[in-house]
Amino acid sequence: MGQQSLFVSTPHIEELAQHYAQQLKRKEMHSVPVEQEVPDWERVDMNSLSQGESRSIGGEAISYNAFKKLGFPEILSDLGFSQWQIQQAALLIIGRLIHPASERETVMWAKLISALDELLGADFQHLSNNALYRLSDLLVRHRDEIEMRLGERERTLFSLGEKIILYDLTNTYLEGNARESIKARHGRSKEKRRDCPLLTLALVLDEDGFPKTSRIFPGNVSEPKTLKEMLLTLKRETGRLFNTSPTVVMDAGIATQENLDLIREQGYHYICVSRSRPREVPSNGLVVIKDDGVSVRAKKLDHGDEVLLYCESSGRVKKEEAMKNRFQKRFEEGLGAIADSLNKKRGIKRYEKVIERLGRLRERYPSIARFYHIDLQHKEGIVQKITWSIDEKEKLRTRFSGSYYVRSTRLDLDEKELWSLYIMLTQVEDAFRSLKSELGLRPIFHRKDHRMEGHLFITVLAYHLLASIQRELKKKGLSYRWNTIRIQLATQTRVRASITNDKGERIHIRQTTDPEIFSSADLPCLGHST
Repeated sequence: MGQQSLFVSTPHIEELAQHYAQQLKRKEMHSVPVEQEVPDWERVDMNSLSQGESRSIGGEAISYNAFKKLGFPEILSDLGFSQWQIQQAALLIIGRLIHPASERETVMWAKLISALDELLGADFQHLSNNALYRLSDLLVRHRDEIEMRLGERERTLFSLGEKIILYDLTNTYLEGNARESIKARHGRSKEKRRDCPLLTLALVLDEDGFPKTSRIFPGNVSEPKTLKEMLLTLKRETGRLFNTSPTVVMDAGIATQENLDLIREQGYHYICVSRSRPREVPSNGLVVIKDDGVSVRAKKLDHGDEVLLYCESSGRVKKEEAMKNRFQKRFEEGLGAIADSLNKKRGIKRYEKVIERLGRLRERYPSIARFYHIDLQHKEGIVQKITWSIDEKEKLRTRFSGSYYVRSTRLDLDEKELWSLYIMLTQVEDAFRSLKSELGLRPIFHRKDHRMEGHLFITVLAYHLLASIQRELKKKGLSYRWNTIRIQLATQTRVRASITNDKGERIHIRQTTDPEIFSSADLPCLGHST
């Protein structure tokens, strides 16, 4: 110890030496014949103990358990995937759940950080990025069948209700100009990345939060136009995706009258937020349907062949009151700036120019501007004075009253049942939040459409695993976010312990550490092994 080598090796030679030393250790660990009996007790030199090849195993074990439980190996095998391709698929999907990254970084993770190869019985040491790219392409080619088979498997495993369709869209942005892409387009980015091309992901979930089908649309697609393709897919595959004809739940952005008519034509019911705001507040008959700090009151209103549910939320009242005050303040500050300009030497006074400024201000704050009456006093084309007032105070109060309508064809449901079905949309929002923040949906670094679709589809497949894991955890009273659980599971690792016995023989043991946070009763994990 502490001695310096007479010969200084180059970094390249040292790296090769370390690589082959590890290879020799692995070979040595597997060199003892299986039939040779290993003694239970050995006299060893404790000073010779060393440990190495530490690899994460906790999250991988949980995810691989879900991978097998959902029947991925059988589904892919039936579709013609080889055993090696199934192992690569497991790496892509489980890797996206445990260590979201590019294909290149996923390969490095599999070789240097994770013990997933030991779980799978695979050897990823010579795996290339291109192999994962090809596997991604293969998964996309079989997307419809994979989603159908997963839906059937999940229905059987979890006894899913499958009476509700939750439909929504999100988009993700691309790094780069995406010149080779047809679908990547600039549009309205939900992440405020208007500088980047976008792709849109449409997702259908059931009421238990399990994905049913997904589609990729151009980044500038109009949200309402996506529903027709999804409905045709659902109609064609209802027998395999759902046990019964379900009710479609969606937000106001998709719920155009044309889409609502289309839903009826396909034989489905719908529940959605009305695009029109309540103009009157019912004077009586409101039913309290939620009262846990934030109260919600509602009343059913007959509306021909559908029902309107008037809803009033105390939480929404506070939010909209704050919005109203903010918009009013900014709008009146803008009006004040225009009025002040009339008294400045070089200020804008010409009638046409003042009208232009007022038009731009109204465009900036349309939700509040329509309640204002603005009067211009002018002479010979020059504005001399500007005054304003709120003419429709009651309509302004109603607009920001925290009230809204829920529309539905489900005439058989009461107030609480209708509202409960509508707020299931929060499950889609939670799914998109997980896809984006925890499963690496954004950003996308690929240039070609089929590779982009592969990135998004693998993320959706990883969410199938996550939905299964979270369902099991909730049964045991664990409701943490996946990122928290993933960090905690990383403390469980596989390590190699080496020690010398009194015969001078080197003994190597490959072992799994005990989980530090969750007990084996809560989470399925590996036991000790040599």
